[in-house]
Amino acid sequence: MRDLTRYCTEVIRERTREAQRLKKLLEDAGIKLSAVVSDLLGKSARATLEALIADECDPLVLAEMAKAGMRAT
Repeated sequence: MRDLTRYCTEVIRERTREAQRLKKLLEDAGIKLSAVVSDLLGKSARATLEALIADECDPLVLAEMAKAGMRAT
């Protein structure tokens, strides 16, 4: 049980590290997505990131990818 707990803790830490790396990478590229979404790994943020990867630049199109809670922002 102790090993499982340690493993789960390490997986959570690694996920957090990856989210921080993603945030830094986006900010270095001039994309302040973290100012709009609370979770960079959430559904809306992932859809927006996929659109950016597909070379979508139109803010209206990107805004349409937002789910209900993020639309107002």
